[in-house]
Amino acid sequence: MVTIFTYCVAYILRYNFRTDEIHFNIFVRDLTLITTLYTITFILFKSYEGIIRHSGVADTIKLVRAGIAASVFTILVSTLSKYFSPEVHVLPASIAIIHFILNIVLLALSRYGIKVLFYQSGKQSMLPTLSVIIYGADRGGVNTLRALKEDMFKNYKVCAFIDDDKEKINKYLEGVKVYPVSKISNLVKNFRITECIIAEPHLSHDIKNIVVERCLANKVSVKHLPPMEDWINGKLTAHQIRNMRIEDLLERELIHIHSGNINDEISGKIILITGAAGSIGSELVRQVIYHKPKKLILLDQAESGLYDLQTELWLMMQLMEEHVVETIICDITQRHRLQHVFETYKPEIVFHAAAYKHVPLMETNPLEAVHVNVLGTKNLVDLSVENKVNKFIFISTDKAVNPTNVMGATKRAAEIYVKDMSDRYPSTKFVTTRFGNVLGSSGSVIPLFKKQIENGGPVTITHPEVTRYFMTISEACQLVLQASSLGNGGEIYLFDMGESVKIYDLARKMVLLSGLMPDKDIEFIFTGLRSGEKLHEELLNDRENTLPTPHPKIMVANATTYDSAFVEYVFDKFQHSMIEPDQFKVVAVLKEFIPEFISRNSAFTGLDNETRFFNISDK
Repeated sequence: MVTIFTYCVAYILRYNFRTDEIHFNIFVRDLTLITTLYTITFILFKSYEGIIRHSGVADTIKLVRAGIAASVFTILVSTLSKYFSPEVHVLPASIAIIHFILNIVLLALSRYGIKVLFYQSGKQSMLPTLSVIIYGADRGGVNTLRALKEDMFKNYKVCAFIDDDKEKINKYLEGVKVYPVSKISNLVKNFRITECIIAEPHLSHDIKNIVVERCLANKVSVKHLPPMEDWINGKLTAHQIRNMRIEDLLERELIHIHSGNINDEISGKIILITGAAGSIGSELVRQVIYHKPKKLILLDQAESGLYDLQTELWLMMQLMEEHVVETIICDITQRHRLQHVFETYKPEIVFHAAAYKHVPLMETNPLEAVHVNVLGTKNLVDLSVENKVNKFIFISTDKAVNPTNVMGATKRAAEIYVKDMSDRYPSTKFVTTRFGNVLGSSGSVIPLFKKQIENGGPVTITHPEVTRYFMTISEACQLVLQASSLGNGGEIYLFDMGESVKIYDLARKMVLLSGLMPDKDIEFIFTGLRSGEKLHEELLNDRENTLPTPHPKIMVANATTYDSAFVEYVFDKFQHSMIEPDQFKVVAVLKEFIPEFISRNSAFTGLDNETRFFNISDK
């Protein structure tokens, strides 16, 4: 109908509204030709396939292409007809061109009009208006604006764009003005803003925090877009826009990894990962598998976690058409079982992530902490040497530095053993990596705070001044793989953890992100430092200093060398402590081995001032 109508208008315009000059038979013949050709081209270009209420630029482009093709064919057919039959009337090219312009414009406008009417009529008239500002005056911002307009269940009104690019300030995007970040407070006051949506996926950490803090200070909730690859069929919808989480604010700039080095290290090799079902271990598995190892052995004593990981990898391997994974239930303290694993699979690289890591639990269970973290590590290190493993990567923690708790001391003891074996057996390259708290790991403070906030409080914090370093699981594992490719044996690699975060500030921000008010809706209670807990974590002990590496986020510590006979003697003591279990004796051995281990708020504090059970001269 639109094509016929615009053809009639084009004809009338061509003849300057002088209808007496129009020959009816010629008019009907040309109309038949044009409608036939337009119908054919619309079918060929599939311009009819788009759902009108979701029409966009792509649909308009299809219309334009079909219209151009139809106009060209119309002129071509009319001209050729004149060539074969000179008496045939030729359709003026001007009519074809005028018709093309009118037809495409009217078709596009009709689609857009139907789309607008659909969304306006579809929204409930009683819905309250939600005034919104969008950070990011670019493609992401435009996509967000359109997604909000198309939302059927909420009546959004985009009042302003925010951007830190001075070139965009005071300009307009889709009819909406762009303001600087400094105007957020004024915009909230003038437009009664309730939400801010961050539509810039690669916004720097500093600017993101500034925007969020200004919004939260004005009681404006903050949301952001999912990654573009998560958009439904490449299209953003309002339902995909999610609330800003504290993890999003703690994430740092993207790490640039030298993937070629990592690929050379792992591709075609047999890899063993201990603690594979844990937070760090499972993420290591996900990253390692993409470098196409010959065989990937997942070892853990946690049956459920290992099963879940195996199921996830099975789906992944179906897509990759790879079947390289072996899952093994095994406790690293069982040397004979580990020996069977090494002899059966002959791993070339070992990533050792298995450990007990919860500070308060290990403070009350020191025998198990030593059994797993110290002697379990010894089993793996010894078997790696015996079975000629090429490289052994030990994943340690910043709690091993000047330890104040049993868990940290056991990890430091394991670090020393790894370093000693590296010096004694250079054919196997032993590398240690050391980093702080990992976001999203089990036992992290963030899930605890979330649960407490959901329950209405109170939020419990050990001390108002306590600080911690944080790193995402993905980032930590990327750096572990990078460090493994750099290591030549004997190194302790430290990761750039950024600035430490005050836990009290983190908790308050989490409350604000939940739409609640600290101290008003949610109470804070300070419980005091737990047994063995530090106020501030460290990455280096007093006898260590760092040197740079080729990667800017990784440093290497000048590790202290220990006397091998002394190390062997101490580990014999640890072995004997398992036969005649006495938790005070085993902690005393730890303190003798690691002089900087000074207990805090612990049942073992008294051992710091007592005569050691042995000393170096006892050897």
